[in-house]
Amino acid sequence: MYTQEITRKHRTAFIIAIDRSASMQEMIRMGRRQMSKSQAVTLITSSLIQEFIDRCRRTDALRNYYDIAIVGYGDDQVEMLLGDESFVAIDKLAERQAMPYAISYEQYDESGERENVEQTMPLWFEPKAMGNTPLYEAFVKIKEIVHSWCSDERNAESFPPIVINITDGEYSDCNPNDLRDIAATIRRDGTQDGGVLMFNIHLSHDNDLRSLIFPTAEELRGASPATQLIAELSSTMPEIFNAAIAELKGKEHKAPYRAMGYNANIVELISILNIGSRSGPTLQ
Repeated sequence: MYTQEITRKHRTAFIIAIDRSASMQEMIRMGRRQMSKSQAVTLITSSLIQEFIDRCRRTDALRNYYDIAIVGYGDDQVEMLLGDESFVAIDKLAERQAMPYAISYEQYDESGERENVEQTMPLWFEPKAMGNTPLYEAFVKIKEIVHSWCSDERNAESFPPIVINITDGEYSDCNPNDLRDIAATIRRDGTQDGGVLMFNIHLSHDNDLRSLIFPTAEELRGASPATQLIAELSSTMPEIFNAAIAELKGKEHKAPYRAMGYNANIVELISILNIGSRSGPTLQ
């Protein structure tokens, strides 16, 4: 299980779900820059999309190894942020190119002095942070597009889809049992190579808070109800990812690991995205 190499015949799918509610206006440090969580996550996700495209470049052509979907949820609505109802193939993304957006943020120099900066950056969608957090509705949309992809006979033998949900707040449209049920439905879907892998990442703006990334059962023992819920929504990581996670966490933490981060900062978010998108089977 979870061993199918990713090829043009056996492509895989990535679904990144992004919280775009009002709480994502909170400020966060990203290196020497301070910007809103919404801006930071948009930048990181846009960079990841470009990396997906670059991984598919070969001397002879651009190869369709991935189908990509970006789901945004906030302001009581769910949006497909790449402008399609479902997935977009890599070659179609490469034809579009990211759009230039002007972002304002604070930047700190080596002495700690700060200045206001406005910079135009290539982004695949505009940062947004408004309203409530319709997480259940977002999961319903993810369930629909994942099931459609997995039901396509062309994907029957492929490495299963990877869902990465990034949020910093409380959901506003359901109760915990609703979330448990629909997340379980999403994870039960999949291909002959395994069930859908579901990552859930809770972002923090406070670097002093204790964080958990890819926690073990021992680390989750005695955790808060909110942390336990994130764990219950998330997949158990397949063995193929264990070496990379052990290198990140330290070898004293033994598998199995949960596909989650709680109170994660931006550095930890990037680490989780790197493992989630890189440590599976190789591209052929």
